Amino acid sequence: MRILSRYITKNVISGYLFILFVFIGLYFVIDIFTTLSDILKTKPPLMIVVNYYLYMLPLIFLRVAPFSLLISTLYTFGELNKNNEIISMRASGISIIKICFPVIFFALLASFVTLYVQEKTLAPSQKKVEDIKLRYIKNDKSSIGEEKNFAFPSKNTIFFARKFIPKEGILEDVTMFDEDKNGNITKKSIAKKLSYSDGTWEGSDIIEYSLDSKGNIVGKPSHWLKREMPLEDSPHEIIAKQNVFSQFASLKNLKKEITRLKRIGASSLLNNLVIDYHRKIADAFSHLFLIICILPFALEIKKRKVALSSLGTGFIFGFIYYLFTSFSIALGKSSVILPIFSAWLAPLFFLTVGITGLFLVK
Repeated sequence: MRILSRYITKNVISGYLFILFVFIGLYFVIDIFTTLSDILKTKPPLMIVVNYYLYMLPLIFLRVAPFSLLISTLYTFGELNKNNEIISMRASGISIIKICFPVIFFALLASFVTLYVQEKTLAPSQKKVEDIKLRYIKNDKSSIGEEKNFAFPSKNTIFFARKFIPKEGILEDVTMFDEDKNGNITKKSIAKKLSYSDGTWEGSDIIEYSLDSKGNIVGKPSHWLKREMPLEDSPHEIIAKQNVFSQFASLKNLKKEITRLKRIGASSLLNNLVIDYHRKIADAFSHLFLIICILPFALEIKKRKVALSSLGTGFIFGFIYYLFTSFSIALGKSSVILPIFSAWLAPLFFLTVGITGLFLVK
């Protein structure tokens, strides 16, 4: 059985790496043509462009790796079936589960690698991508639109604004919560408006409350008509950082932000972060969910043109998986279903279908 396991694993891994490099190359080509006009306008140094695409590698890997393993698995088992090798294995008394185990194990290993890349390299690399894009490639800041119900952290302060206008450098109807080293809310401030000019933020019509350990107001509030605010980031740096955080934050940072929001009772933002937290875990293990679901179908491919059949089936399954995921996430963010359930609905459904299918394969 070890020889057969090595044989299957070798074919799956070699196919996986080949398809992965092809997809990464295609991603680069498509992105280069998409941003070519911006590159020609701004004319950044060549090394800046090279670094831009090098820093994009973790994100590209996370997006195309599950598809690569999906297609590789379909192709490998399709070839085995076409050459009647699966039938020979079954005739020798080897069960379907044992035949599939090497691929499932590799999918689990690939999922842990994906989780590591997501947690350790994605956020830093994407921050550099956003910085390069803002400074050298897409530096037309007028294209950044308004943001409503905008929230972001800065040092030990959490900012909530009803409206954020980056182009004008304005935050309207702002609520600020200051934290101590233990994460306790010590101060709450409300400002009518924060305006950015000459590298500093100025607040207008500010009311500040001191809070005790239970969140109750202590003493009389302080009031200022005008006051310089301890916020160092420019409007466009805030947008860039928030884009990186909202899409690419690590599980650790998301957990920290969830704890913060629980303290101040921001339920709508809290639900979205809970969904993002669990979705990141589910996305990291999408290798495993997709492979287990596709294995019953992969064992049935017996066509001559295995490569085309594998590619088509892989794209269809991948599309269905991510469509189902997006739909369930939308239901969760609309409060139609529980936030945690929305993140795991698609993975658990595909896992159930796959496991059931494996036991039904004849």
